[in-house]
Amino acid sequence: MKNLQELLADFPVDKFFTEFWTKKAIHISSDNSQRWQKIFSWQDLNELLNYHKLKEPDLRFSMNGKSLPETRNRQEWSDRLRQGATLIINGVHHRIPAVAELAANMRHEIGYETHVNLYCSPAKQQGFDCHYDTHDVFILQIEGEKQWFVYEPTVLYPTADMPSSKQQQPQQPPYLECVLQAGDLLYIPKGHWHYAVACEQPSLHLTVGIECQTGLDWLDWLIKDLCENVSWRQSLPAIANSNTNVIEQQLSALRQHLIATLQQPDIFQRYIESLNYQHQPQLLVSLPAQMGNNIFPNLFTTQFIWSPLHRIRIKQIDDGQYQVRVGSKQIDLKAIPENLVENLFNCDEFSLFDIADWSPDLDLEGDIIPLITRLVTEGILLVK
Repeated sequence: MKNLQELLADFPVDKFFTEFWTKKAIHISSDNSQRWQKIFSWQDLNELLNYHKLKEPDLRFSMNGKSLPETRNRQEWSDRLRQGATLIINGVHHRIPAVAELAANMRHEIGYETHVNLYCSPAKQQGFDCHYDTHDVFILQIEGEKQWFVYEPTVLYPTADMPSSKQQQPQQPPYLECVLQAGDLLYIPKGHWHYAVACEQPSLHLTVGIECQTGLDWLDWLIKDLCENVSWRQSLPAIANSNTNVIEQQLSALRQHLIATLQQPDIFQRYIESLNYQHQPQLLVSLPAQMGNNIFPNLFTTQFIWSPLHRIRIKQIDDGQYQVRVGSKQIDLKAIPENLVENLFNCDEFSLFDIADWSPDLDLEGDIIPLITRLVTEGILLVK
């Protein structure tokens, strides 16, 4: 939980999960107003607007609680901001490396799909009416100040098809009212109504959304698993002359099969394992090394690093044989010493000299260089 702990500053992670996660909003202030600058800044926003082809729904404006018509004219973007509209850019983690790494780390540590959106609000403006989200959010205040109001939920744990626009707004006063300053963090669980107003200066913040799985998602996975069985795809019998005996018999057989499926000892682990591979970021493109060129620019001192967006999973198949999985990529390695595996895949950065120290019996030309070349060209390992 290293990265989540960095977001929470000095607030204990265990206490956060016990007292606040999915239950209650919390504002965590920081003395370091610059602590989000390494992730995103005004300069990053300007680069997005100037050099990326953004259009709806990825780029949009909201004013007085209403979405404004789409425009791709950059001058109109500036005009709208001066007129008081809030700028929203969705999917910033697909465009900014530091934000991509933040999203990937949160996805690995919490276990669920993570996305990051950006909000830029002019001074003293409210971009959205009071609403709730159907996912949990962490708000990172980058620049300026913003006053937030958070209310108790009126619908517990709403799903994506239960938007706040179809619900009655809360009648009670907010249970949390705070001003986020640069460097601060605000966590809001899904279903908790909220709105915000920028203070005396323009506000810039990132919203990290966590799409937690629910029991309903497990049922969806179970349905897809049952689709592999022909009995569940078979049409139910016709109800001829109101005779329901035949259909009841088939439903009974399906019920027994469902019970047997749910009693499989590995049913939970198979579902949890599937979550490890959902919504993984794609492997990074790193040229020309992945073309097989210039893999060792500094010869023996060339430094290599693993993909910053992924976690490596190692499974021993046989003596000296290992299955390596990074994101959606899977490769098998053969004739690899155990001590090399332990060091290689648990080291953030290394060189050929390090590998020689870990496994002095391996041949440089015949063993080490082919191994590193394969890992690099497969996109798993990166030349620093």
